[in-house]
Amino acid sequence: MKRNLIIILVVLLTAIAGYIYFTKDQVVFSKETSLYKAVPLSAPAFVEISSIRSIPVENPVLKELAGIKDFGWILEEIKEIDSSIKGDKEIQNQLAKKPFLLAFDFIGENVLSPLLITELRTADELKGFEKLLSKVLGVPVTSFQNRKYDGHRIVDVVLTENKKEIHYCAVSGLLILSPEPILVEKSIRQLSAQNLTDVHSFSQVNKTVTSQSDFAWYINHNRFPELWANYLNPKTESAENEFGETVKTNLKRDVRGIRNYASWTELDLTLKEDLISLNGITVADDSLNHFLSVFNGQDPVNCQADRMLPRNTSFFAGFTFSDKDLFYQNLEQYFVLSNSYFSREAHMKEIEKRFGKGSRNILKNLVKNHVIAAITTPPGDNSKATSLFIVNNDSRNENRQQFESLLQNYAGSKKIEVETLTSDFKTREGKTVRVYRFPYPSLPGIWLGKMYSFVEANYAAFHDNHLVFASSESALEQYVNDLESGNTLKNDLNYSRFKQSIENAANLSVYLNINQGYSFNEVLFNSEIAKGFEENQEIFRKFGALSWQVLCEKDIFFNSINLSFSSRPKSDARSSWSVNLGAEISSKPQIVINHGNKTENEVVVQDNNNKLHLVGADGKIIWSAPINGKILGEIHQIDYYRNGKLQYLFNTKEKLYLLDRDGKFVANFPIVFKSPATNGINVFDYDNNRKYRYFVACENRKVYAYDHEGKIITGWKFGQTNGVVTTPVQHFRVDNKDYIVFKDDKKVYIQNRRGETRVNPSVSFEPSKNAVILDMNNTPKMVVSDKNGKVYYLYFDGKYAEKNTGHFSKDHFFTASDLDGNGITDFVFTDGNEMTVMNENGKKLFSNKFDHSLDFGANLYSFSAKQKEIGVTDVKENEIYLYAPNGKLHAGFPLKGNSEFSIGSINNQNLSLLVGSKNGELLSYTLE
Repeated sequence: MKRNLIIILVVLLTAIAGYIYFTKDQVVFSKETSLYKAVPLSAPAFVEISSIRSIPVENPVLKELAGIKDFGWILEEIKEIDSSIKGDKEIQNQLAKKPFLLAFDFIGENVLSPLLITELRTADELKGFEKLLSKVLGVPVTSFQNRKYDGHRIVDVVLTENKKEIHYCAVSGLLILSPEPILVEKSIRQLSAQNLTDVHSFSQVNKTVTSQSDFAWYINHNRFPELWANYLNPKTESAENEFGETVKTNLKRDVRGIRNYASWTELDLTLKEDLISLNGITVADDSLNHFLSVFNGQDPVNCQADRMLPRNTSFFAGFTFSDKDLFYQNLEQYFVLSNSYFSREAHMKEIEKRFGKGSRNILKNLVKNHVIAAITTPPGDNSKATSLFIVNNDSRNENRQQFESLLQNYAGSKKIEVETLTSDFKTREGKTVRVYRFPYPSLPGIWLGKMYSFVEANYAAFHDNHLVFASSESALEQYVNDLESGNTLKNDLNYSRFKQSIENAANLSVYLNINQGYSFNEVLFNSEIAKGFEENQEIFRKFGALSWQVLCEKDIFFNSINLSFSSRPKSDARSSWSVNLGAEISSKPQIVINHGNKTENEVVVQDNNNKLHLVGADGKIIWSAPINGKILGEIHQIDYYRNGKLQYLFNTKEKLYLLDRDGKFVANFPIVFKSPATNGINVFDYDNNRKYRYFVACENRKVYAYDHEGKIITGWKFGQTNGVVTTPVQHFRVDNKDYIVFKDDKKVYIQNRRGETRVNPSVSFEPSKNAVILDMNNTPKMVVSDKNGKVYYLYFDGKYAEKNTGHFSKDHFFTASDLDGNGITDFVFTDGNEMTVMNENGKKLFSNKFDHSLDFGANLYSFSAKQKEIGVTDVKENEIYLYAPNGKLHAGFPLKGNSEFSIGSINNQNLSLLVGSKNGELLSYTLE
């Protein structure tokens, strides 16, 4: 179909060119006929375009989409032919006056094919068109085959080289083209039969097309679901519901059930640099039991979804209504006349049987004017989606009593204790919340229709002025904690920006965060479409959010659809939680062991007010402790008492600290240094017996060794360094020998346990500010860069090798590792605003420039034995990046963040990424 569409567009362009070029004071042989009359009534959709010139080929959105192979080919052809036309002054000003329609219709068993309709009113126009068609397709006019159909001449053009066909007919002042002859014939028959201009609902939407619109999309809702069905996942899923029934879900089949949504929709398309907008009306007829008629008589209501949903919401759909009684009256009438009435009624009666008489009315009373269904975590390979179902209400206490009466009736009918349906949990703020186990998880879809069938209402709780159901108890707890901490969509910067382009009030609202919900494509679409999303995700991820709103005004339904775009890709990683520390963080967040609960790790981080925070896996601050100064280097965990309980060891410029699990000082710590420290402490356990040694360098150019109690070790005999040591002292064990390694700006020191020189490198150079790296690839060695970026391999026998890498400034950052497991060491340099990655042989693997200078060096993260990735932070942009060894950006990056970041497991589930952000936030992202 894609190739057919391309051919048709090219043919159209040549037809227009031929029309303008060959038309000279001609006699019209037919009166003008509306283009709409030739559109088959069975077409599910078509677009009306005012002219070829109106296609904004230089628009940033279209230029980005040009990266998709077939779409890019179309744009290039449009530009090339347009350029040819502009070269002739006689035709340049006339080209923009030619409108055309591009319709889609089905051939046979749901095979979709395009049909193009435009004006062609004189014999000379037809002659010119055929001459240009011959030139474009590379076949002589004499090879065109003519045949009669219903008194009209259809021309068949067969392209033997690629086995494609084009069929066209000039009839009633129109040119009709398609790769399928049956569509041309169908269009001809449509001209002499009832057509779109006779359809009242189409005429209604057609009247709303604005004169400024260059693109108008028309949707025939009775047929549109069949178009969608071609692209949806054909797999059938089976599950047993709470009524003991086996429910089979098949998207390709089920989508056809929404053909009664409405009659016709018209949408005017507007393309901006950062936004695609579609606005128009939909016509629905309650006499035809169109679902949208349920909102007849309603006024748009200010949607509060962003206040009621957490920041990590991937998708939501909601109803809002001004007249609740009328809404439910219309909804019940809709179901009475629908095919699903009997099955729905059977389920509702079963629910009433357990919940008691009047339960339908109680359910209705629980709602004020909002009903919202949402997904936070999309479905994964082995996991279901995390879903929420939320209704707002007037009186929390009264609604709680009514809701609990339903559960009491249920418990009585089942002869169980109602307490078995309830439990309590404490929020991060220490509040107690009552959780209800809800016995009818399918209720949202049964009660309100298939639009809500994707949510599972397994657990429920009241929060503020709304009742929320969740697919799991943990999801419900996370939801309440998020809202209590202000972690809502409303407070998400990206959503707030997007909200400026959408309507404040609506009756039906749908929202999709494209990047957070990108994995939906694997579930929703067939394998071919899903593959296309995967191959072109770098392009598609530049589309941020999609919003669709329907507003009812005097029984007319207005649509507002907006799709945001940015030239930079966004993230699919979801912020699982965020916590405000009160000040921006000053160190890389570290994932640390929770010795009290081995299934969950914790996070320790210092802020700019020098407070040290321990944060739990759920994002709750466990304790905060003031520290007298900025922590240098890493925080180490040691078992000081050798009893399995871990403490936190670190240093500032002045002191060595040891804190316990509760943030309290241990033993005789903190210990004051003899001279201010110039590097972060390092901890060595030579024999893995918890007889720790702490090493630190100081301003007096001495390197001190302490025992595990913080006493200076007299057996360490090292004198003084030539310069200041700023990177941690390191311990390497190679061939059962211990090497204590450190460096200043003059040389690298390689000592034994007593501080005596063990290796004296046979080369002299001035090391850079970066740490010494142990490389065990091939012959064990140490890797060091000098102040100009030249890399030295220092072997443990005193020999060395030089690696020419080009020139870098004295402020460059450097690290090294075998990134892809090929046995070759790779170098990563960051210098100013540029990152450069090369292998040890000097071959550049990739480089990248950022908008601002990088304040930190690159960090390396291991995802497998043969796969490391490179992380960098653009502090000023508040963005973090993660790159594969080939330079490809990790799916979903960049993410929001302005510190160095850590990646690891904090809850025995997916990997988490911990990073600081603006305004004192510590963010935990979930990486897929």
